[in-house]
Amino acid sequence: MVEQRELRVVQMTWEADAVVSVRLARIESEDPLPAWEPGAHIDVYVPDGTTRQYSLCGDPADRSSWQIAVLREPESRGGSTYIHDELRVGDRLLVTRPKNHFLLEDAGAYALVAGGIGITPIMAMAEQLAREGRPFTLTYGGRTAASMAFRRRLAELGECCTFLAEDVEGRPDLDGIVRSLPEGGLVYVCGPVGLLRAVQTAADAVRGPDQDVVRFELFSRTGVEAEPASPMDADAYELVLTESGHTLRLPPETNILEKVLALGVEVENDCRDGICGSCITPIVTGTVDHRDLVLTKKEQAAMDRMLICVSRPTCARLELKL
Repeated sequence: MVEQRELRVVQMTWEADAVVSVRLARIESEDPLPAWEPGAHIDVYVPDGTTRQYSLCGDPADRSSWQIAVLREPESRGGSTYIHDELRVGDRLLVTRPKNHFLLEDAGAYALVAGGIGITPIMAMAEQLAREGRPFTLTYGGRTAASMAFRRRLAELGECCTFLAEDVEGRPDLDGIVRSLPEGGLVYVCGPVGLLRAVQTAADAVRGPDQDVVRFELFSRTGVEAEPASPMDADAYELVLTESGHTLRLPPETNILEKVLALGVEVENDCRDGICGSCITPIVTGTVDHRDLVLTKKEQAAMDRMLICVSRPTCARLELKL
């Protein structure tokens, strides 16, 4: 079961055009909130019964409250509209424990790249790296200066932080950012799909497509074309759940998550779209066609875990630790 808690809105602040930050605290207890690290997000339950994911962007050392920032989305499915138009200080929100599939890995240096509201996890990373004295640069782009949240807070990071308002300074030199990154460094990027693609393209061009140096996070597959499926020779395969004892014969395109849940096997899941990482499952034996947007190239090649909501088998027998 997903751990949930109800928190009270104790502060709402305009951070930029169409961006509001929300600070959440415990309602009655003085106990500290669960710890989190930069890159973590929480799921927020909105009145229509669905959830939205928002990165934590406060100070991890502050266990008395959590902070998120929400952009008013023109094509909002209800989450951002509700938070902007209806949510007020004193209201309560049901949220989950922090989850993190965008952790800072150990590296010799970091190039952080953020576009728009993608600054929220990147800012927390930059502040942690600054506290620890680890080398990094942060390039933050937005459509206009007025649309870029947390500029005053980020300015405290000094010269390592570069602001680029597209209507004045243009877009960032992504090839230059990757080229200036020392060997052993990593690029962390969060923002629109177009930015993520451009960063990956730059990294492939400068470092080569086999160099796994880009780490990114998405909260939506909008704008991401589906990868063509890797064909299987057989019309069916054997799925074995080693912990629960189930063995099934299934067509290769069967959604594994849905089938497992129908059997009564509990699996944490949120997006069901391969972007939140909740349903990552260990592979005991077998190979799969990875269709997620969470695992790195190296992690996918290891074939030791998969996101069962989207990925599919490429073998006659797939054993999962479920």
